[in-house]
Parts: sequence; C-alpha cells; structure tokens
Amino acid sequence: MTPDPNHGDRVDTLREQLRALGYLDARVDRFVLGRVASGGRAWTMALGASVRIGTLAATLLGPATAAGLATRVPGLVTSLTDAIVLALYLAVLFGLGSAALALVAIMVAATIAKRATATPNFATRTRNAAGAAGLAVTAICLFYLTLWWQATGSVAPTAAVGLIAPLGSAWAQPLVLAIAVAISVLIGHTVTVTVLATVVRLGLAPSLPPGSPLSSWRALVPIGGTALIGALTLLAATAPGPTTDRDTPGLTVVPTGAHVVVIAIDGVDVATLTRLTTSGSAPTLAALTSGARATLVNDPDRDPARVWTTIATGQPPERHGIRALEARQLAGVDGRLRAESPGLAMMTAATDVLRLTRPAIASGDERRLPAFWEVAAAAGLRTAVVHWWATWPASDPDGVVVSDRAILRLEQGGALSGEIAPASLYDTWRTDADTRHARVTAAAAHAWPGNPSGDVVSTVRRSAELDATILDLAADPALGALDLRVVYLPGLDIAQHALLQGDGTPLAASATADRVRGIEAYYTFLDAALRRWLDALPPDNRHVILVTQPGRVQQPSAGWLAMSGPLSSTSVIAGADPSSVAPTVLTALGVPTALDSPGAALRTLFADVFQDRYPVRAVPTYGKRRAGRAPRTGQPLNQEMIERMRSLGYVR
Repeated sequence: MTPDPNHGDRVDTLREQLRALGYLDARVDRFVLGRVASGGRAWTMALGASVRIGTLAATLLGPATAAGLATRVPGLVTSLTDAIVLALYLAVLFGLGSAALALVAIMVAATIAKRATATPNFATRTRNAAGAAGLAVTAICLFYLTLWWQATGSVAPTAAVGLIAPLGSAWAQPLVLAIAVAISVLIGHTVTVTVLATVVRLGLAPSLPPGSPLSSWRALVPIGGTALIGALTLLAATAPGPTTDRDTPGLTVVPTGAHVVVIAIDGVDVATLTRLTTSGSAPTLAALTSGARATLVNDPDRDPARVWTTIATGQPPERHGIRALEARQLAGVDGRLRAESPGLAMMTAATDVLRLTRPAIASGDERRLPAFWEVAAAAGLRTAVVHWWATWPASDPDGVVVSDRAILRLEQGGALSGEIAPASLYDTWRTDADTRHARVTAAAAHAWPGNPSGDVVSTVRRSAELDATILDLAADPALGALDLRVVYLPGLDIAQHALLQGDGTPLAASATADRVRGIEAYYTFLDAALRRWLDALPPDNRHVILVTQPGRVQQPSAGWLAMSGPLSSTSVIAGADPSSVAPTVLTALGVPTALDSPGAALRTLFADVFQDRYPVRAVPTYGKRRAGRAPRTGQPLNQEMIERMRSLGYVR
C-alpha cells in the first residue's frame, strides 16, 4: 500500500485547527484528542477519543466506587490488597461503560451537526448539539454516582473502617457529591470537545467560533452549582426512612438464675419425631418436647445459613445480611459478594468459568446484626456457641465461639484464622485430639439397620460422627461455667438430604424403606447422644430450649421451639415466627428484648411465677454487630470449606 505523501500535512493542519479553536488548551483535552487527531476518518477519531474518555473515567471512578462499595458490602474489602484489586475490576467496568456512553453521545451529536451543514445557523446548532451531548453525559454520570453513594452511605457508619469510615458521616455528603459533580462535569466536557473536534475533522472548522460551551468558568460554575443542588436533592429524596439501627444501648440483666441450654437440630420432621416419641423410641426428645412448645412457621427459602441466622438474630435476612449459604469471591479479593438476584447469579456463573469469581461460604463478616449469644455476652453473661452458621471468624468479645469452621481447623491443623475464640481452646483441643476421636467413634457406634458396609449406614454414620464431635466440644470442661450454652446439630439434615434427594430416578420400595429406617435410626441415635450430653452438663437450674427446623426438603413441616426446665409452663402456641426464638432465649436469661425485632418473646411458654417476677423489659435496639477481631495468623480454610460443604451436599 502506497503511503499518503500529504498525510503529515493534514495532521499538522488538523492540530493547528484544533489548537486555534482552543480544543487543545487544557491537559485533559490534549490527553483525549492529542494522538487520535493524528489521522484516520472522523469516526475513527471519535472512537479513539471515546476509548481515552473511558480510560479517564476508569482512573477516576475505579478507586472512588471501590471506596463506596467497601462501605456498602460488609466483609467484601478486608485489606488494602482487596481494595486495589476491587478498584481495578471497577475501573475496567466503569471504563468500558463510560467509553460506550461517550461514543454514543459523540456519534449522535456529530451526526446532528453534520446534517445542519447547509443551514445558516450551523455554528450555533453544532455548539448546542455538542453542549447537549456533554450535559447529557454529565447528568447520567452524576445521577448514577449519587444513587451509588446513597446505597453506600446507608451502611457506612457501621461497615466502614479506617480511612473510609468518615465518608459515611453527614458532613461529608456535600464534599463527596462535589467530587462526583467534578468528575461528571469533566467527563461531560471531554465529550463536548470531542464532538466539536469530530466536526473539525469533517472539514467544517471555518464555520466554528473558538471556544467550547463547557470550558469557561462562566459556564462551569453555574452548571456545577446546579448539578450539586440536584444531586443533594436526589440524595435527600432517595434517603431511606428512619431506622432504629443505632449504637447498642447498655443492657441491664435481671438474673433469673437459669443456666440456659439451646439445642438446635436441623432436619427434624415433626410427624416422624411425634411418632417416635409416642412409641417410646426417643425418650429424651419426648421429655424435651412434652412441656411448653410453639410451632414455628417456615421460611420458603430453606437455605440453612439464611434460616438459622434469622433464628439467631431475631431479624429477617434483609436486615441481618445472610441471604444464602453460598456467596461469590472475586479473584484476588478476600471478601465476599453475595449473588442475591437471578441476573447476578447468572453473571457469577459466567465469571466462575472465566476464573474471575469462585464459590465461597457465607461468613460472619457479612452478618450485620448480633446473634442472641452475642447480645448476652455484651450484657456480661458467660456464653458459648458451637458450630452455628455464619459464626466464622470468631472473636473474643462474643464469648466462647466454636465457629462453623472449627472442626475443619481441628482436622487440618495449622495456625488459627478466626475459627475458635478464645484461641487458648485450640491449643487445649489439639493436644486432646486422639482422646476426643476415640470418644466420638464410641458415641457414633449405634445399632444402625442394614448392611454395615452399605450406603445408608455409611451416610448416617458420617453424620453421627459430626454431631458427636459437636456435642463433645460443647460439653468440654474447658468452656468453663456458662450462663448460656448453644449447640447446632446438622447431622440429621445432612443424612436426610443425602438419603432422600436421589438423582431423579424412582427408587425401589425396598430401597426407600431402607433409607427411611436409616433416618429413623438416626433419631434414636440423636436421642441417646443428647441424653449422654445432658447428663454430662451441670444440672443446677438447667433450662433447655430445643429449636428444630425441617431442613432442606421440598414440603417442609413446621419447626418447633420447646422448653423444659424450672422456668417453663405447659402452654402450646401455634404459628410463631422464627424471629421469636432469640427474644425468648434472652428473656430466659433476664436480658431485655429489642423493640425493633419483628418477633416478640413467647412469654406464655414461661411459668406464671416467672412472668410475674420478671415483667417485660425492652430496649429500642441491640444495634449493629460489633466488629471484633480475633487473631487470624493462619491461612483461612476457604477452599477446604467449599469442599467440605460440597461433600455434605450443601453446595454443588
């Protein structure tokens, strides 16, 4: 191909024309137009300028929106490295979006200007089209950034840490919006200049007067002021209503003298449990459910992390923040991002294939509100919780916490990464590992029906060993004297899910019967294990609260809250909300309940003498979950946790 001998002269002429019209005076204009004016067609120049506008937007918006997202999504940004990686992701996203928006605006405005070539007011119409394009891009950018900041500011006082925390305060809002206005006006200005430069490249420069509509201070000051007022108005109009999420007030405990034991069992079918307790096959469970009892309505979403966090906090998922067991983790970022909508779930499925995201398990970093044991610990009571969902990472201010990753850490070894608090328990339990394993093996040696080497027996035995391990840790004397002891047992749900879900192929009647017998045998195992466990606990003034849920089944039965002990009555309540569990447990401890909880304490489950002696006491709110930090010197068991959850049937 023969080079054009006049190419250099045309480039110089174009640059001189742009310079004469004042389109290369500012550095940002030279950045956007300097090299793209070196040749090619007008539309090629517009495309190149749009790419540079996208680069400019990426540089400005990537870090800014990363800071905003860090305040919006608790647990997503956990370190400076996370912030840098997230800023790079967002820079690419917003850079591409801004480049596309700029290109559309430039092409539309330049086309309008070109069609007005033959009109006598061509110069005026061209400048109006260029200015309108810039103002439109400015308005779109500012509208988006304002709504983004509204979303981030709604949780900034509690989720933000370090340098980001002041951004959530009221005095910072005008400053933040002023920065958003400056970025938006700058991007709009570059669009306007590029439209005019494109018209020049089309050979229409002699008709245009010097100067850009969005370049002079006389234009920028009123535009910026109007934009700031509009952004503040939009921020005020979209602000959420009054909320009761304030700092945790002082909690005054009126001691009831009760040592409360909460036993949470997942996967309980009420009809099966009733049949077994009535026949005498499960005497311990019969004793625990024969007194005061309430049926609990079901959450249609049977995700265990979501359901049990609602029970623990007394708040719906929209407030406590755990909407699903499975989340997503951006490559290079330690924090987690929840896929809460079908569209986002489809996108993360694609990004998983590209290795940009990977599965992660919901954690306590995402939980925004305190669980009942954390409220009790904040009130000064001695508490311990073992194996509840979303309790990792554990922290010392929350009492004794044996998180949902503790058993995995005890098996894997290595330095702690927030699996157990206080950390001294880990050293004690590591030295006792062989003895504990022997106790667990003996406890799981139940008379299982069927072939000892068959699938049914191996499935229920695996679940039995998990529950036996949890109970063994929860009875360990190293936990010390406790006012509240909480244990979550997932074994029945795991066994039920593994035995009954199938692969879509109908089972023979005999195979189905074997699986049902295996599940019924698990009830009797659990009954015997609970009897031994309760016998090992201090009996003085012990008040047991049993909470059951039907687990991951298609047509779940109701859950139960049953109370037995010196404080309970014989009342039966139908249709209680699961959010009533937490205030009921705290009432048994003498802790005031929170008025912002959708559920109230089920006081009729308590004896009349208890209700008379301990009248209703309440505080406005328990506030947000405290951001305590436990030592995390070891590597978090993220991938190991995914593999464990996959082996247990929780994720695919």
